[in-house]
Amino acid sequence: MSNFLSDLKFIGYTCTHPFNGFYELRFRRKRNWIIIITVFALVGLLEIISFYHTGMLVFGGIGNYINPAFAIATSVFPFLIFAFSNWAVTSIFDGNGKLADILMVLAYALVPKLIIDLTIIGLSNIVIQPEIFMLNAIGGIGIAIFAFLTFCGLCVVHEYSPSRCIVTLLATAAAAVLIIFIGVVYLVLMSRLIGLITTVFAEITRRGVVF
Repeated sequence: MSNFLSDLKFIGYTCTHPFNGFYELRFRRKRNWIIIITVFALVGLLEIISFYHTGMLVFGGIGNYINPAFAIATSVFPFLIFAFSNWAVTSIFDGNGKLADILMVLAYALVPKLIIDLTIIGLSNIVIQPEIFMLNAIGGIGIAIFAFLTFCGLCVVHEYSPSRCIVTLLATAAAAVLIIFIGVVYLVLMSRLIGLITTVFAEITRRGVVF
């Protein structure tokens, strides 16, 4: 229990001293999967909270129901795709980080953004129209902090220079697009195959053919 509390406190140190913090996490401290999984679960949970509790002026209102499983999947999926793509690319570029290290970096980097996003949800219910730009600015700060922490963490876990990390990030983006494209093509082909099998089976059943 004391180790878990120590790991929780270390999140704050990592966010304020990213290079030293991620170095400690990568090379000296034991990776805490409970924290990593919890952070990604909170990302999905916050997506649901945002749907139901964001102020009308900010959210705009697009309905009154969201599938929780779908919301969690769509909010967490981009980070998993990024992690897998970055791991695949850095394996080619001699990166030393493992897939687990990349997930750890993303999880710790997401903590400030989660806090900021939750704050925005609360403020969205009390702001007026002219003040909405302030929420957008705060949200932009959250994204910038997340991007900076992720960049620092990837530099540390892969033992890259900043310039090499930028190159691999560009390659990661290309790899992510390729993975998504292949996934979409696969799903379309499988959907058509299932549709064909269903049609053939229905036709056989209609004609009364029995094997």
